[in-house]
Amino acid sequence: MSSEKSIWNRLSSVVRHNLPLTLIIGAALLLELTSGILYYSAQNIIHKTVEKLIEREMNAIYLCIRNKLAKVEVTVDNMAWVVADDLEDPDWMYSITRRLVQNNPSILGCTVCFVPDYFSQKGRWFEPYAVRRADGTIDTLQLGSADHDYTKIDFYTEAIAKNGANWCKPYFDKDGAKAMVTTYSVPVHDDKGVTVGVVGADIALDWLEEVMEEGKFYKSTQRFIVTDEGHLLAGQDSRLFQMVQQLVETDEDKEGFETITDENGDERHVYFHPVGGSTNWILISVQNDKEVFSKLSKIRASLLVPVLAGLLLIGFIVWRTSRNLERLRKVNAEKERIGGELRVASQIQQNMLPHSQIQHADVDIFGSLVPAREVGGDLYDYYIRDEKLFFCIGDVSGKGAASAMVMSVVHSLFRAFSAKENSPAHIMQAINEASCRGNESNIFVTMFIGVLDLPTGRLRYCDAGHDAPITIENGKLRMEDCNPHLPVGVFDDVKYGVQETQLEPNSTLFLYTDGLTEAMNSKHKQFGIQRVEEVLMANCQLYPQQLLEVISEQVREFVGDANQSDDLTLLAIRYTPKHFESTLSRTLLIKNDVHEVSRFSTFIKSVMEELNIEKSLARQLRLAVEEAVVNVIDYAYPVGQDGDIEVRILSDGKILKTVIIDSGVAFDPTAKEKTDTSLSAEDRQIGGLGILLVRELMDSINYERDNGQNILTLTKNI
Repeated sequence: MSSEKSIWNRLSSVVRHNLPLTLIIGAALLLELTSGILYYSAQNIIHKTVEKLIEREMNAIYLCIRNKLAKVEVTVDNMAWVVADDLEDPDWMYSITRRLVQNNPSILGCTVCFVPDYFSQKGRWFEPYAVRRADGTIDTLQLGSADHDYTKIDFYTEAIAKNGANWCKPYFDKDGAKAMVTTYSVPVHDDKGVTVGVVGADIALDWLEEVMEEGKFYKSTQRFIVTDEGHLLAGQDSRLFQMVQQLVETDEDKEGFETITDENGDERHVYFHPVGGSTNWILISVQNDKEVFSKLSKIRASLLVPVLAGLLLIGFIVWRTSRNLERLRKVNAEKERIGGELRVASQIQQNMLPHSQIQHADVDIFGSLVPAREVGGDLYDYYIRDEKLFFCIGDVSGKGAASAMVMSVVHSLFRAFSAKENSPAHIMQAINEASCRGNESNIFVTMFIGVLDLPTGRLRYCDAGHDAPITIENGKLRMEDCNPHLPVGVFDDVKYGVQETQLEPNSTLFLYTDGLTEAMNSKHKQFGIQRVEEVLMANCQLYPQQLLEVISEQVREFVGDANQSDDLTLLAIRYTPKHFESTLSRTLLIKNDVHEVSRFSTFIKSVMEELNIEKSLARQLRLAVEEAVVNVIDYAYPVGQDGDIEVRILSDGKILKTVIIDSGVAFDPTAKEKTDTSLSAEDRQIGGLGILLVRELMDSINYERDNGQNILTLTKNI
């Protein structure tokens, strides 16, 4: 016992007499321990970051592949309908395949394979085929023959067997494309539902290698694309690939993030994910941990010696000042971190706003947002869908990061809910209900949402406690009447109503937040609504961008050297409708009876002939208009109720407008999602495949509900 006490006393004496050295040694040991902890913590952070990085890389590749495949799938699906509607003209199939290859650079070749002896005059095998050659020319030929029996090829047999869409296994097409391809194919049915053939599109696989080599963050990254049967589509076959393939084969979902050890003892991170759709492809990415953590190891080794040497040199001074310096360093680092995050947040917030003017002849729109701090709580947005301008402006209560976060959420909600809804009141209602959920901070948003019908100038709007907009019309100002709704985010049971007004040609709608009227100068005087009206009157002839520049300059001159007290957001919309003078106007009134279709077909065919429209374009127009009219006949009125349907066809020689009017139940086809493409022609509804077909064939569509009538307008440049 006395021996232990003696050792402790001697050790205490050494520490007291050599305190600086003891502190330096302790600090060195502590620093080494801290360095080790930081190293493994940083390693863990890098590990998680790499997982996210790999996932983003593979998501980018996934989206690239899926976008290309999806374009091909949609194009071929639509082509199947076109082929089914023109089975009486086999020679026209050559034109269809050639046009599809011409209009789709992603497609190498296109084929229509009919069941044997379907066209007796064409022989047993009839396969119109078009292919893009290496020099860019397109060859059209009849491939079907005894030597090229397509009925035994996978793309044909699998589509027939599934009675649906199919991506076949890659194969070398020696007769047509003369390249390694994969084919997307769908069966074609006649009007009785009988399978009469298969439509297919070939895609060359060499682009997969290029996609897989793009955007690598680490040089040692290896990527592969395989089928679920283990066939390698892209990437290099190797021992590593064999190990990865075994890992993927044992996973039931074919999706995950795993770690393996290769034959050299190096750890590898493996990410795999199915491409999806009608394919059985799987994306695989493999990272080498040596490269991932190499810089971290070098940094640790290079810093250790200088740090220890520095500790020995500065000694007692480091001990006396280390705590203050560390505190100061943390404060500065935190300030820099916060400043950097605010700069990034400000950039993200600005990127959320529209940055370009809409290129549309019927409207000129411009907006600006100047935040009072690094980030702001104001927002505005606008875009055009189905010949309607959707726009909003809002002001979040409070300032700073919290308001900016709410602003970004409300902005996203506006985009999401307005994508399938035309009523500003319904959009506002949905935004309010979503904003109230989890709003424990009681942050609210004043907001104005408008929907402008571009062909008519009809403006429907909903105001949630926001400043009423000002309309500039014929040199006069008009403050729009707005119902006093509560702001968004206060109560989730608020009922919002819609209001309506008419914008005359060349009138301008001006919207703003209270950062304009409440802008203060050094004497604490506000800019005020009277000054706003004076500036608007003096510059009422200007277009939106010039008008907002003048107003912003007036505010800057008024405020002077005073700090900006609130976010300043301005939005101006000038309505400039095109004048349409029809040189041809034809009207047909029919009943909601399927037997009226033949009379309508005769009517529209005569109009096409009267306008002398080119045959293929006339066929597209008839297909689109008949699709819309047939759906109105089927669904506009309740079963057993008779109703009238008025079809007007107008043309000025350049543009063809078809207006379909009925007094049935309210039904907006532009707000419906795509339906199941496997349904028969009799079962499909406008708003699903029908509206997709109409959108593809027409330049624009527009729906309005006016005086109890559905008004659907289809426009095509002829």
